[in-house]
Amino acid sequence: MDTNIFIYREDDTNVSPDISNLMKILSQTHTDVLLHPGSLDDINRDKDQKRKEKILSKVKAYPILQNAPIPNEKDDFFQKIGEPKRINDKIDNLILYSVYKNAVGFLITNDFKIHSKAQKIDISERVLYPDEAIEYFKKDLPSTFEISKPIPLLKGYVSDLDINDPLFDSLKKDYEFNKWFTKIAQQGRECFYSKKSDGKLGAIMIYKFEEEPIASIPPYPSQKRLKIATLKVSHEGHKIGELLLKTAFKIAAENNLSEIYLTHFTEAEDKLVLLISQFGFKHAGIIPQNKNEDVFIKKLHPAAEESKKLTPLEISEDFYPSFYDGDKVGKFVIPIRPEYHNRLFTDFYIAGNRQATITEIEGEFIVEGNTIKKAYLTNSGIQKLNLGDIILFYRSGDLKAITSLGIIDDVFYSLSDSEEIQKIIGKRSVYSKNEIESSQKPLTIILFRHHLNIKNPVKLSELINSEILKSHPQSIQQIDDKKFIKFKKLGEINECFTVH
Repeated sequence: MDTNIFIYREDDTNVSPDISNLMKILSQTHTDVLLHPGSLDDINRDKDQKRKEKILSKVKAYPILQNAPIPNEKDDFFQKIGEPKRINDKIDNLILYSVYKNAVGFLITNDFKIHSKAQKIDISERVLYPDEAIEYFKKDLPSTFEISKPIPLLKGYVSDLDINDPLFDSLKKDYEFNKWFTKIAQQGRECFYSKKSDGKLGAIMIYKFEEEPIASIPPYPSQKRLKIATLKVSHEGHKIGELLLKTAFKIAAENNLSEIYLTHFTEAEDKLVLLISQFGFKHAGIIPQNKNEDVFIKKLHPAAEESKKLTPLEISEDFYPSFYDGDKVGKFVIPIRPEYHNRLFTDFYIAGNRQATITEIEGEFIVEGNTIKKAYLTNSGIQKLNLGDIILFYRSGDLKAITSLGIIDDVFYSLSDSEEIQKIIGKRSVYSKNEIESSQKPLTIILFRHHLNIKNPVKLSELINSEILKSHPQSIQQIDDKKFIKFKKLGEINECFTVH
């Protein structure tokens, strides 16, 4: 655990309720909490004696990581994250190196720079904000343990919101926010938002449809686009930023739009840019008349010539929700039990066989189920899966239909070590530690992006009548391109978002 989660305003004498809640969960789940020796060195260098004593009093109960990995300067790790500029950066690198070298399973930190570096070295699934750690470890809590649940994403109007909410404070520094907020509230502008346990806003997305040109350098001509006017998240850990982007992509797809854009005053360590860059937003110019505000554009499908230069996985990453479905990728049907389907695909609505709207989803807010990036575990012995392949999830039991489509990000075969499995799936997991430890081994891990729920779920009877399947799939089955084309027609998949 990074000691920065204990550091608050200087007049704060108590650990925050969220951190206290996290500590209770870690204790209840018998999770070993360690501090890196470099963290104590960092604290001891603090010239503010009062603050130093306060922080040391908060962390002294935790054991130190013994035999912390000694850095090897030739390691790829150091080439990827770059040279440290300050002594604090060097200590951060040492802490992150302990995760990279598997001396620990996870790192809990509020430090954005560490999260950014973790993404560069592909271990971001194991570096958690405190709220993410709460969500991850609470899966193994005893059933009698009480914990507050995050509030689901809500759809409403800007006029429903309090302009004085702390979430808006930073936005008021950049432009005439109050005037703009009042204007769009009176226009009846819609938005999506979530609230924290104290009733304050945790996240907000305000959007609108546009047809006018973007007056940037370089300029972009008139075109129907979705503009994300405001995207702000203050409550890390619940993947709400990813959920808001997923919602924006869905709105654009349903309205047959090919572009989404936003403008943003980029900072040196910018969480929003880190988030949107994972899902295909590219820096596209600046707006000089507005203090050189940056423009970020995401295209929802590539041009014909552009698609020829990209791998199937790159198309999925850069142009989500579009995906490549030509003969370069395999197509596989994966059976999944209803209880796991409910957790992985929380935005699928079974009653009446239609998808849910955001406001119709009730019950527990399952963070991993609302995200784009997911993980699935299987006992199947098949080893034909490759990056960029299409996976079709067949819901067994009640519905007996193919309901959802994903694209494989990565796959790991024949794993029996529960700790290794936990490390690979990290924040994508909907599975508890106990479920992983008690499951039949070996397991295959499929990391994938959930691209869409099937508009018209294809029932088993249709699959058999169309000769796509011979019977109920009991394990992962591959289907050929001709069968997949039949499936697309039956499922009414929008061809605007497929690349051949």
